[in-house]
Amino acid sequence: MHTLYDVFVLLAAGSNARGQLGIGSSDDAHTFTPCVFNGHGPRIPPNTDRIISLASGANHTVVLLQLRDGEVQLWGAGDGSKGQLGPERAVRTKATVEDSMLMFMQLAPPFSKLFQKKGLFTCRLVAAAWETTYIVFSCPGKSDILVSMGSNDFGALGIAASTSTPTNPRIINLSTVLGDKAGATCSSNISIKSIHAGPRHVILELYVYTADGTSSSHILVGWGASRHGQLGQKSRTPCIDRPTVIPVDIQSDPLRSCSLGNEHTVILHQSNRISTLGSNRKGQLESLSSVRMHIEEIGCTWNGTYMRAREGGQNVLFATGSNTKGQLGRCNTTATGMNIIGAVEFPEGPTMHITKFACGSEHVLALTSQPGDENNISNCVWGWGWNEHGNLGLGLLEDIPRPAQLWPRNNMSTVEKVVDIWAACGNSWLALSSIGT
Repeated sequence: MHTLYDVFVLLAAGSNARGQLGIGSSDDAHTFTPCVFNGHGPRIPPNTDRIISLASGANHTVVLLQLRDGEVQLWGAGDGSKGQLGPERAVRTKATVEDSMLMFMQLAPPFSKLFQKKGLFTCRLVAAAWETTYIVFSCPGKSDILVSMGSNDFGALGIAASTSTPTNPRIINLSTVLGDKAGATCSSNISIKSIHAGPRHVILELYVYTADGTSSSHILVGWGASRHGQLGQKSRTPCIDRPTVIPVDIQSDPLRSCSLGNEHTVILHQSNRISTLGSNRKGQLESLSSVRMHIEEIGCTWNGTYMRAREGGQNVLFATGSNTKGQLGRCNTTATGMNIIGAVEFPEGPTMHITKFACGSEHVLALTSQPGDENNISNCVWGWGWNEHGNLGLGLLEDIPRPAQLWPRNNMSTVEKVVDIWAACGNSWLALSSIGT
């Protein structure tokens, strides 16, 4: 989503033990609270054009901002003890809350001096696993560069290193996985179209162009935890610690959407076909191929899968997997807390337009608008599922089994509208913009 902003704020709710919400404290936020940006107070830095991306791991958060003059800034909050917020924040002794960043601070992108020598590389994408951060750097005419920093648990750094202690940022060598793909050579250009991180594994969507740019191959590459086959490998080793090709064909049937749970991976193809990898112990892969409506987007909680579908005037969010916390968004449950695939039960019914949804660890947010509202002034945010840390921002800690309106609350009069949403490990995020921007 690329939305222009004039004046806007970032709100957060939920788990905050290491200050990962960036609200100025380490207390959980049970209602949506403004994030604090160092030097700017409870506002996004001025002249920000858009939030390119927000990614949050177990206890850290990174935000990529683009300013109106084209400058891209990387900001971070929370726990940086494993190096996940850069080497300046890493500590080699037992970390405490005092070592955390309780507000968003601008981070110096790693290898900045090296990239400046190679040309004008800028941060383009960010992602976060449990205690690891990934940054994609791009420069026109050159191969993208992927940097990992933080913990190497389950091979998360993608560098085949054995250490799990804080390390300096590393550049991940992607050329080793190309082999004979479309005649790839050492002079081929690699473009990272998208990066998807679950708690313990990572998948990249790559375009590999020949040196003359006349042809390209389209492949999936991943690494990390693999015991349950979530990386598509037949040998169920605990982890794969370097990039490897995922055996799913996206050359003839390109990827439209991809999402990672704790032990599963779901890939939506342009043909509406769904490829699934990994565990189905919680029913998270159950009957995904049975949905006949056109699917627009896939999302995963740790133990569930969600599909946004639309056909004619009908707008449906399907869900399957664990429902122990009400995360499927419907009342009918089984004795085991699992359910077959079914629709999330929104109070306003199928006429409501779901513009985006976001999956956290075991809770889900949905951004909706009314039909015909081209400016999205009527935007509402709904949420359901696990709420132990107040991550749904309702001021209570009970789980929510069906969608409840999170924003605006209690028919409140507001001059701001929600323009984007994110969900992560026990927390949620809303970006608000002034109406009329």
